[in-house]
Amino acid sequence: MARRTPPIYARIEEDLRHGIAGGAWRIGARLPSEDELRQQYGVSRMTVRQALARLAAAGLVTKRQGIGTFVNRTKIERVAGRLLGFREDALAHGLVPAVRVLRMGLERADEEDARLLDLHDDDEVLRVVRVRFADGEPIGLNTITVVPVFARALLDLDFCDSFYDGVGRRLGVEVGQAEQTVEAVHGDDGDARSLRVAATAALLRITRVTRLADGRLLGLTRSLYRGDRYFLSLTVHRTEPDMPG
Repeated sequence: MARRTPPIYARIEEDLRHGIAGGAWRIGARLPSEDELRQQYGVSRMTVRQALARLAAAGLVTKRQGIGTFVNRTKIERVAGRLLGFREDALAHGLVPAVRVLRMGLERADEEDARLLDLHDDDEVLRVVRVRFADGEPIGLNTITVVPVFARALLDLDFCDSFYDGVGRRLGVEVGQAEQTVEAVHGDDGDARSLRVAATAALLRITRVTRLADGRLLGLTRSLYRGDRYFLSLTVHRTEPDMPG
């Protein structure tokens, strides 16, 4: 089967993405005007607008009416179908990741822990609260809860490093899969202070129940990400129903 040629607006979008990623246009820079892009590619104004609209939908640019289209700060794209840690996501976008641990220790499971992890209310879990940074700016607030069977074994991990890598080294089994939910929320005042945003700012909350590659339950993570610096992408497929033979 012959390979389909991508539409011209997709090629314009890709060229502009590469230019932004490569530093041709830095944060706050104005992209070429619609007329300039139209002449450069020999296409209609509508085609150029399609390309710019796709960049805006991805959070890479902002269009200012009557002024032009400007480059935003880089948003981190989390691909919903891949089990990656924050460090891997940030590095893939050319950002420098860092983590600061706010608190950690053994605690009693709360009601939600017990429900999600099938624990008793008085079971002892390992709880770690961390702030995640990208290029020195706080971007996410992450809480790790480890089930009792692994809590003490992981207590002295370096939680400023990759949690998934640390688990693999310590337990000898890699993190294998997770079920996660995603919702838009507003954080409380403490969340807003940690992330340096207004209390009314939109946040993306990801709750992830994680298992090791051998199927054993490891725990859960609750992550709050700044809506202005993070977005989720998902590829879906429509399959045809099986036809009777």
